[in-house]
Amino acid sequence: MIKKSYDLLVAGSGIVGLAHAYEARKRGLSVVVIEQNARCTGASIRNFGFVTISGQGDGDTWRRAVYSAQVWRELAGLANIKILHQGTWVLCQRPEAVELAQAFLKTAMGTACTYYPKTTYKDLASLGFANTDNLRLNESLGLLYSPHEFRIESKEAIPQLANYLQNEMGVDFLWETEVLSIDDSYVLTSNDQMQAGRVVICPGSQLTGIAKRYIERHHLELCTLQMLRVRVQDGFILPGSVMTDNSLARYLGWSNLPEAKALKERIAREMPEFVKEGIHLIVVQSADGTLVVGDSHRYGSAEDVFASEQVECLILELLYKVLNITEHTITERWTGVYPSSNTYDALIEKVSPRTRVAIVSSGTGASTAFGLAKDNFDEWLANDEDFD
Repeated sequence: MIKKSYDLLVAGSGIVGLAHAYEARKRGLSVVVIEQNARCTGASIRNFGFVTISGQGDGDTWRRAVYSAQVWRELAGLANIKILHQGTWVLCQRPEAVELAQAFLKTAMGTACTYYPKTTYKDLASLGFANTDNLRLNESLGLLYSPHEFRIESKEAIPQLANYLQNEMGVDFLWETEVLSIDDSYVLTSNDQMQAGRVVICPGSQLTGIAKRYIERHHLELCTLQMLRVRVQDGFILPGSVMTDNSLARYLGWSNLPEAKALKERIAREMPEFVKEGIHLIVVQSADGTLVVGDSHRYGSAEDVFASEQVECLILELLYKVLNITEHTITERWTGVYPSSNTYDALIEKVSPRTRVAIVSSGTGASTAFGLAKDNFDEWLANDEDFD
Protein backbone atom coordinates (compact mmCIF):
# COMPACT_ATOMS: atom_id res chain seq x y z
CA MET A 1 0.00 0.00 0.00
CA ILE A 2 1.38 3.38 -1.02
CA LYS A 3 1.11 5.82 1.88
CA LYS A 4 2.41 8.99 0.26
CA SER A 5 3.76 10.35 -3.00
CA TYR A 6 6.52 12.90 -3.50
CA ASP A 7 7.99 14.78 -6.41
CA LEU A 8 11.46 13.67 -5.28
CA LEU A 9 12.75 10.86 -3.10
CA VAL A 10 16.35 11.21 -1.92
CA ALA A 11 18.12 8.08 -0.69
CA GLY A 12 20.90 9.16 1.67
CA SER A 13 21.21 11.95 4.25
CA GLY A 14 24.83 12.94 3.69
CA ILE A 15 25.68 16.36 2.33
CA VAL A 16 24.98 15.33 -1.30
CA GLY A 17 21.51 14.06 -0.34
CA LEU A 18 20.76 17.13 1.77
CA ALA A 19 21.97 19.40 -1.03
CA HIS A 20 19.57 17.73 -3.47
CA ALA A 21 16.72 18.06 -0.97
CA TYR A 22 17.50 21.77 -0.55
CA GLU A 23 17.74 22.43 -4.28
CA ALA A 24 14.50 20.55 -4.97
CA ARG A 25 12.55 22.48 -2.34
CA LYS A 26 13.87 25.74 -3.77
CA ARG A 27 12.26 24.66 -7.04
CA GLY A 28 8.94 23.89 -5.35
CA LEU A 29 9.17 20.09 -5.34
CA SER A 30 7.90 17.97 -2.49
CA VAL A 31 10.76 15.94 -1.02
CA VAL A 32 11.38 12.98 1.25
CA VAL A 33 14.85 11.92 2.43
CA ILE A 34 15.31 8.26 3.35
CA GLU A 35 18.28 7.26 5.51
CA GLN A 36 19.13 3.73 6.64
CA ASN A 37 20.79 4.92 9.86
CA ALA A 38 19.31 6.83 12.79
CA ARG A 39 21.40 9.84 11.72
CA CYS A 40 24.12 10.70 9.24
CA THR A 41 27.22 8.69 10.18
CA GLY A 42 29.35 8.73 7.03
CA ALA A 43 31.86 10.94 5.27
CA SER A 44 29.81 14.10 5.74
CA ILE A 45 30.36 14.27 9.50
CA ARG A 46 33.87 12.79 9.59
CA ASN A 47 35.66 15.51 7.66
CA PHE A 48 37.32 18.85 8.45
CA GLY A 49 34.19 20.91 7.80
CA PHE A 50 36.56 22.85 5.56
CA VAL A 51 34.57 24.53 2.77
CA THR A 52 37.21 25.19 0.12
CA ILE A 53 37.44 26.99 -3.20
CA SER A 54 41.16 27.56 -3.76
CA GLY A 55 42.85 24.33 -4.80
CA GLN A 56 39.71 22.83 -6.32
CA GLY A 57 40.14 21.41 -9.81
CA ASP A 58 39.62 23.81 -12.68
CA GLY A 59 36.25 23.65 -14.42
CA ASP A 60 33.13 22.10 -12.92
CA THR A 61 34.64 21.34 -9.51
CA TRP A 62 35.86 24.89 -8.92
CA ARG A 63 32.61 26.37 -10.28
CA ARG A 64 30.53 24.12 -8.02
CA ALA A 65 32.70 25.07 -5.04
CA VAL A 66 32.12 28.79 -5.65
CA TYR A 67 28.36 28.22 -5.74
CA SER A 68 28.36 25.85 -2.74
CA ALA A 69 30.28 28.30 -0.57
CA GLN A 70 27.65 30.93 -1.31
CA VAL A 71 24.86 28.53 -0.30
CA TRP A 72 26.69 27.51 2.89
CA ARG A 73 27.04 31.16 3.90
CA GLU A 74 23.33 31.75 3.34
CA LEU A 75 22.32 28.61 5.23
CA ALA A 76 24.69 29.34 8.11
CA GLY A 77 22.51 32.26 9.15
CA LEU A 78 19.23 30.51 8.44
CA ALA A 79 20.06 27.18 10.11
CA ASN A 80 22.13 28.58 13.01
CA ILE A 81 25.30 26.97 11.68
CA LYS A 82 28.34 28.68 13.14
CA ILE A 83 31.23 29.68 10.88
CA LEU A 84 34.27 29.10 13.08
CA HIS A 85 37.04 30.80 11.13
CA GLN A 86 37.70 32.09 7.64
CA GLY A 87 40.57 32.20 5.19
CA THR A 88 43.36 29.73 4.37
CA TRP A 89 47.10 30.06 4.87
CA VAL A 90 49.42 27.82 2.85
CA LEU A 91 53.01 27.83 4.09
CA CYS A 92 55.39 27.66 1.15
CA GLN A 93 58.46 25.95 2.55
CA ARG A 94 60.32 25.30 -0.71
CA PRO A 95 61.25 27.57 -3.63
CA GLU A 96 59.24 25.30 -5.93
CA ALA A 97 56.14 25.98 -3.81
CA VAL A 98 56.72 29.72 -4.07
CA GLU A 99 56.86 29.42 -7.86
CA LEU A 100 53.65 27.38 -7.90
CA ALA A 101 51.81 29.78 -5.58
CA GLN A 102 52.76 32.75 -7.75
CA ALA A 103 51.66 30.89 -10.89
CA PHE A 104 48.30 30.13 -9.28
CA LEU A 105 47.68 33.83 -8.70
CA LYS A 106 47.83 34.38 -12.46
CA THR A 107 44.91 32.01 -13.06
CA ALA A 108 41.22 32.87 -12.79
CA MET A 109 41.04 30.64 -9.72
CA GLY A 110 43.61 32.81 -7.96
CA THR A 111 41.34 35.86 -7.95
CA ALA A 112 41.43 37.70 -4.58
CA CYS A 113 44.21 35.43 -3.29
CA THR A 114 47.54 36.95 -2.24
CA TYR A 115 51.13 35.80 -1.90
CA TYR A 116 53.12 37.30 0.99
CA PRO A 117 56.91 36.89 0.72
CA LYS A 118 58.94 36.53 3.89
CA THR A 119 59.96 40.20 3.78
CA THR A 120 56.32 41.23 4.36
CA TYR A 121 55.60 39.02 7.40
CA LYS A 122 56.22 41.96 9.72
CA ASP A 123 53.32 43.79 8.05
CA LEU A 124 50.68 41.06 8.39
CA ALA A 125 49.26 42.38 11.67
CA SER A 126 48.92 45.91 10.29
CA LEU A 127 47.11 44.42 7.27
CA GLY A 128 44.45 43.07 9.64
CA PHE A 129 45.64 39.48 9.99
CA ALA A 130 45.63 38.28 13.60
CA ASN A 131 47.49 35.31 15.06
CA THR A 132 49.82 34.70 12.11
CA ASP A 133 52.64 34.53 14.66
CA ASN A 134 51.20 31.16 15.66
CA LEU A 135 52.50 29.86 12.34
CA ARG A 136 56.16 28.81 12.17
CA LEU A 137 56.96 31.60 9.79
CA ASN A 138 60.70 31.07 10.14
CA GLU A 139 60.18 27.67 8.48
CA SER A 140 58.60 29.21 5.37
CA LEU A 141 59.66 31.29 2.38
CA GLY A 142 56.26 32.78 1.75
CA LEU A 143 52.55 32.51 2.47
CA LEU A 144 49.73 31.96 0.00
CA TYR A 145 46.54 33.41 1.45
CA SER A 146 43.03 32.70 0.21
CA PRO A 147 40.07 34.62 1.68
CA HIS A 148 37.47 32.28 0.20
CA GLU A 149 37.50 29.38 2.66
CA PHE A 150 35.70 28.97 5.95
CA ARG A 151 35.15 26.25 8.49
CA ILE A 152 32.07 24.70 10.09
CA GLU A 153 31.83 21.83 12.60
CA SER A 154 30.49 19.04 10.39
CA LYS A 155 29.18 16.78 13.14
CA GLU A 156 26.99 19.67 14.28
CA ALA A 157 26.31 21.38 10.95
CA ILE A 158 24.91 18.35 9.12
CA PRO A 159 22.20 17.66 11.76
CA GLN A 160 21.46 21.40 11.93
CA LEU A 161 21.02 21.48 8.15
CA ALA A 162 18.72 18.44 8.26
CA ASN A 163 16.63 20.07 11.00
CA TYR A 164 16.34 23.26 8.96
CA LEU A 165 15.26 21.35 5.86
CA GLN A 166 12.61 19.52 7.88
CA ASN A 167 11.29 22.30 10.09
CA GLU A 168 11.62 25.34 7.82
CA MET A 169 11.57 23.96 4.28
CA GLY A 170 9.09 21.11 4.70
CA VAL A 171 11.31 18.18 3.77
CA ASP A 172 10.16 14.86 5.22
CA PHE A 173 12.80 12.56 6.74
CA LEU A 174 12.44 8.81 7.26
CA TRP A 175 15.30 7.59 9.46
CA GLU A 176 16.27 3.93 10.00
CA THR A 177 14.67 3.13 6.67
CA GLU A 178 16.40 1.45 3.76
CA VAL A 179 15.60 1.68 0.06
CA LEU A 180 15.32 -1.92 -1.14
CA SER A 181 14.28 -1.55 -4.77
CA ILE A 182 13.19 1.01 -7.34
CA ASP A 183 10.72 0.20 -10.11
CA ASP A 184 9.99 3.27 -12.21
CA SER A 185 8.13 5.61 -9.82
CA TYR A 186 7.59 2.95 -7.15
CA VAL A 187 10.13 2.67 -4.35
CA LEU A 188 10.11 -0.22 -1.91
CA THR A 189 11.64 0.59 1.46
CA SER A 190 12.16 -1.53 4.55
CA ASN A 191 8.97 0.00 5.97
CA ASP A 192 6.58 0.85 3.11
CA GLN A 193 6.13 1.22 -0.59
CA MET A 194 6.28 4.80 -1.77
CA GLN A 195 5.80 6.66 -5.02
CA ALA A 196 8.03 9.42 -6.32
CA GLY A 197 8.14 11.37 -9.55
CA ARG A 198 11.93 11.25 -9.38
CA VAL A 199 14.52 9.43 -7.30
CA VAL A 200 18.09 10.48 -6.62
CA ILE A 201 20.33 7.97 -4.88
CA CYS A 202 23.13 9.63 -2.88
CA PRO A 203 25.01 6.67 -1.35
CA GLY A 204 28.16 8.49 -0.24
CA SER A 205 30.64 5.80 0.70
CA GLN A 206 27.96 3.07 0.83
CA LEU A 207 28.80 1.64 -2.58
CA THR A 208 27.41 -1.88 -2.02
CA GLY A 209 23.74 -1.04 -1.46
CA ILE A 210 20.95 0.01 -3.80
CA ALA A 211 23.36 2.06 -5.94
CA LYS A 212 25.80 -0.78 -6.63
CA ARG A 213 24.42 -2.10 -9.92
CA TYR A 214 24.09 1.40 -11.32
CA ILE A 215 27.66 2.54 -10.63
CA GLU A 216 29.76 -0.63 -10.97
CA ARG A 217 31.11 0.46 -14.33
CA HIS A 218 32.76 3.50 -12.73
CA HIS A 219 35.15 1.32 -10.66
CA LEU A 220 35.03 3.52 -7.57
CA GLU A 221 37.31 2.86 -4.61
CA LEU A 222 37.03 3.96 -1.01
CA CYS A 223 39.60 6.36 0.39
CA THR A 224 40.23 6.16 4.13
CA LEU A 225 41.67 9.13 6.01
CA GLN A 226 43.27 9.27 9.45
CA MET A 227 42.18 12.26 11.50
CA LEU A 228 42.95 13.62 14.96
CA ARG A 229 41.54 16.12 17.39
CA VAL A 230 44.40 17.76 19.27
CA ARG A 231 44.43 20.05 22.29
CA VAL A 232 47.45 22.36 22.42
CA GLN A 233 48.58 25.07 24.82
CA ASP A 234 45.93 27.44 26.19
CA GLY A 235 45.23 30.56 24.19
CA PHE A 236 46.48 29.19 20.88
CA ILE A 237 44.41 30.56 17.98
CA LEU A 238 44.85 29.77 14.31
CA PRO A 239 44.75 32.68 11.85
CA GLY A 240 42.54 30.50 9.62
CA SER A 241 42.77 27.06 8.09
CA VAL A 242 46.36 25.98 7.48
CA MET A 243 47.98 23.87 4.76
CA THR A 244 51.51 23.28 3.43
CA ASP A 245 53.59 22.50 0.33
CA ASN A 246 52.21 18.96 0.37
CA SER A 247 48.72 20.35 -0.22
CA LEU A 248 49.93 22.44 -3.17
CA ALA A 249 51.32 19.24 -4.66
CA ARG A 250 48.11 17.30 -4.09
CA TYR A 251 45.03 19.41 -4.84
CA LEU A 252 44.25 19.62 -8.53
CA GLY A 253 43.69 23.37 -8.73
CA TRP A 254 47.37 23.73 -7.85
CA SER A 255 48.92 20.39 -8.75
CA ASN A 256 47.63 20.41 -12.35
CA LEU A 257 49.54 23.60 -13.11
CA PRO A 258 52.81 23.07 -15.06
CA GLU A 259 54.75 24.71 -12.23
CA ALA A 260 53.71 21.90 -9.86
CA LYS A 261 55.94 19.30 -11.52
CA ALA A 262 59.14 20.40 -9.79
CA LEU A 263 57.45 20.62 -6.39
CA LYS A 264 55.96 17.14 -6.68
CA GLU A 265 59.30 15.68 -7.70
CA ARG A 266 61.08 17.30 -4.77
CA ILE A 267 58.50 16.17 -2.23
CA ALA A 268 58.70 12.64 -3.62
CA ARG A 269 62.48 12.67 -3.07
CA GLU A 270 62.44 14.29 0.36
CA MET A 271 59.31 12.76 1.89
CA PRO A 272 58.70 9.31 0.33
CA GLU A 273 57.02 7.96 3.46
CA PHE A 274 54.54 10.86 3.42
CA VAL A 275 53.82 10.35 -0.28
CA LYS A 276 53.29 6.61 0.23
CA GLU A 277 50.58 7.28 2.83
CA GLY A 278 49.10 10.24 0.93
CA ILE A 279 49.86 12.54 3.87
CA HIS A 280 49.57 16.28 3.65
CA LEU A 281 48.60 18.67 6.41
CA ILE A 282 45.29 20.41 7.00
CA VAL A 283 44.68 22.06 10.37
CA VAL A 284 41.42 23.73 11.38
CA GLN A 285 40.14 24.88 14.77
CA SER A 286 36.95 24.14 16.68
CA ALA A 287 35.01 26.46 18.96
CA ASP A 288 36.55 24.85 22.07
CA GLY A 289 40.06 25.64 20.83
CA THR A 290 40.99 22.11 19.82
CA LEU A 291 42.56 21.52 16.44
CA VAL A 292 41.27 19.04 13.88
CA VAL A 293 44.37 17.68 12.16
CA GLY A 294 44.93 15.34 9.22
CA ASP A 295 45.20 13.58 7.00
CA SER A 296 46.36 10.50 5.12
CA HIS A 297 44.86 8.67 2.14
CA ARG A 298 44.61 4.91 1.68
CA TYR A 299 42.64 3.42 -1.20
CA GLY A 300 40.89 0.06 -1.48
CA SER A 301 37.64 -1.78 -2.03
CA ALA A 302 36.66 -1.37 1.63
CA GLU A 303 37.21 1.18 4.38
CA ASP A 304 40.43 0.65 6.32
CA VAL A 305 39.07 0.59 9.87
CA PHE A 306 42.42 0.27 11.70
CA ALA A 307 44.45 3.44 12.27
CA SER A 308 48.23 3.38 11.99
CA GLU A 309 50.47 4.76 14.73
CA GLN A 310 53.16 5.45 12.13
CA VAL A 311 50.78 7.57 10.06
CA GLU A 312 49.69 9.44 13.16
CA CYS A 313 53.30 10.23 14.03
CA LEU A 314 53.98 11.53 10.53
CA ILE A 315 50.95 13.81 10.67
CA LEU A 316 52.05 15.17 14.05
CA GLU A 317 55.57 15.68 12.74
CA LEU A 318 54.18 17.97 10.05
CA LEU A 319 52.02 19.74 12.61
CA TYR A 320 55.06 20.76 14.67
CA LYS A 321 56.86 21.97 11.55
CA VAL A 322 54.02 24.34 10.70
CA LEU A 323 52.60 25.64 13.98
CA ASN A 324 54.25 27.26 17.00
CA ILE A 325 52.86 24.74 19.44
CA THR A 326 54.69 23.61 22.56
CA GLU A 327 52.54 20.67 23.62
CA HIS A 328 49.66 18.53 22.47
CA THR A 329 47.18 15.97 23.74
CA ILE A 330 45.14 13.83 21.37
CA THR A 331 41.52 13.86 22.51
CA GLU A 332 39.92 11.99 19.58
CA ARG A 333 40.99 9.71 16.76
CA TRP A 334 38.82 8.63 13.86
CA THR A 335 38.86 7.67 10.20
CA GLY A 336 37.13 9.53 7.44
CA VAL A 337 36.04 7.82 4.24
CA TYR A 338 34.83 8.87 0.82
CA PRO A 339 34.34 7.29 -2.63
CA SER A 340 37.18 7.99 -5.02
CA SER A 341 37.65 7.99 -8.78
CA ASN A 342 40.82 8.48 -10.78
CA THR A 343 38.79 10.04 -13.58
CA TYR A 344 36.47 12.66 -12.12
CA ASP A 345 35.59 14.51 -8.92
CA ALA A 346 31.86 13.74 -9.11
CA LEU A 347 29.43 11.71 -11.15
CA ILE A 348 25.75 11.79 -12.04
CA GLU A 349 24.60 8.42 -13.34
CA LYS A 350 21.39 8.67 -15.38
CA VAL A 351 19.69 5.37 -14.58
CA SER A 352 16.38 6.27 -16.21
CA PRO A 353 14.29 9.40 -16.90
CA ARG A 354 13.10 9.17 -13.29
CA THR A 355 16.16 7.90 -11.42
CA ARG A 356 19.71 9.13 -10.98
CA VAL A 357 22.70 8.43 -8.76
CA ALA A 358 24.75 11.39 -7.54
CA ILE A 359 28.18 10.90 -5.95
CA VAL A 360 31.05 13.22 -5.12
CA SER A 361 33.89 10.86 -6.01
CA SER A 362 36.62 12.85 -4.27
CA GLY A 363 37.15 14.49 -0.91
CA THR A 364 35.22 17.60 -1.95
CA GLY A 365 31.68 16.79 -0.82
CA ALA A 366 31.31 19.56 1.73
CA SER A 367 32.74 22.04 -0.75
CA THR A 368 30.86 21.12 -3.92
CA ALA A 369 27.62 19.24 -3.09
CA PHE A 370 25.28 22.21 -3.50
CA GLY A 371 26.79 22.98 -6.88
CA LEU A 372 26.47 19.35 -7.95
CA ALA A 373 22.80 19.31 -6.95
CA LYS A 374 22.14 22.53 -8.86
CA ASP A 375 23.80 21.16 -11.98
CA ASN A 376 21.81 17.95 -11.68
CA PHE A 377 18.44 19.72 -11.44
CA ASP A 378 19.30 22.36 -14.05
CA GLU A 379 19.74 19.58 -16.60
CA TRP A 380 17.19 17.11 -15.24
CA LEU A 381 14.29 19.52 -15.06
CA ALA A 382 15.13 21.43 -18.23
CA ASN A 383 12.54 19.40 -20.14
CA ASP A 384 9.47 18.89 -17.96
CA GLU A 385 7.82 16.73 -20.61
CA ASP A 386 9.56 13.64 -19.25
CA PHE A 387 8.17 14.38 -15.77
CA ASP A 388 4.52 13.46 -15.47
